Amino acid sequence: MVAVLQLVCTCAALADDPTSTTAPAPEPTSKSQYTLLNPVPANQLRGMDTDRPNVTNTPHTIDAGHLQIEMGLIDYSYDTGRSSGDRFRYDDFAFAQSNFRLGVLNNLEINAVIDPYEIDRTHDQARGTTVYARGFGDTVVGAKLNLWGNEGGDGVWQSGLAIQPQFKFPTARDGLGNGHFEFAVEFPFLINLPAGFHLGLQPGASLERNTSTDGNVAGMQNSISIDRVVWQNLDVYLEYASDVTTEKHVEAVQTIDVGGTYPLTDNIVVDTGIAFGLNDTTNNIEVLAGISFRF
Repeated sequence: MVAVLQLVCTCAALADDPTSTTAPAPEPTSKSQYTLLNPVPANQLRGMDTDRPNVTNTPHTIDAGHLQIEMGLIDYSYDTGRSSGDRFRYDDFAFAQSNFRLGVLNNLEINAVIDPYEIDRTHDQARGTTVYARGFGDTVVGAKLNLWGNEGGDGVWQSGLAIQPQFKFPTARDGLGNGHFEFAVEFPFLINLPAGFHLGLQPGASLERNTSTDGNVAGMQNSISIDRVVWQNLDVYLEYASDVTTEKHVEAVQTIDVGGTYPLTDNIVVDTGIAFGLNDTTNNIEVLAGISFRF
């Protein structure tokens, strides 16, 4: 009993000792006062997080008053198919497709995606003819509102959730788009798992044009991604993504995706990824590489 009392007194003395090295954990810094016109100081920025190259986006928003540009240097997809008995090969190239993400409030960003130059190539293997479509692609504008976990660290079971509406405007040249307005809303979710793994989920719903472009259908998008830093700061991911619509006799688009990101500095990240189609509706393969900058 005497030994226990001595231990309690010693602990109390250490707590009152101003020279003691034991200190309470610092309170998280509130950044709610920062806005687009009152930017977050550089020493309070969150770790850089990108919405590319995989389908599953981050629930974290851009810090208020800062701009992040996520650019796809090249995005190439390849597919084959049949129409009226003829076999076709489809190749699509997109260059410098960029997502401009601007922090407006501590938990709110707005974004715009532009597709400055795209090439679609359709080759009829039976007739030996090839048709090209080139030019500007569609434009997407939207926003992301973080609901919780914006300042979350790497603690196990810490999580974050956001709501992300996106509006597509039909700015593509003939042959590169369907010429119609479309809308989608997604819910990026992230949770930290043991052993340094991160699990991302992204359910979503959309209003989109059908394949014959004569009416609208509802769509439902889902993706699940797991990632982990495997070497230095190289973060690799494995993902499954699907897109189902209410259109009759149309299979869901389904892919298995692998890739990674690597930060060159605190404000520059490079990435690459490959998506493998799982059925005839989906492109056989898609390869992409890009770079992101934060200002």
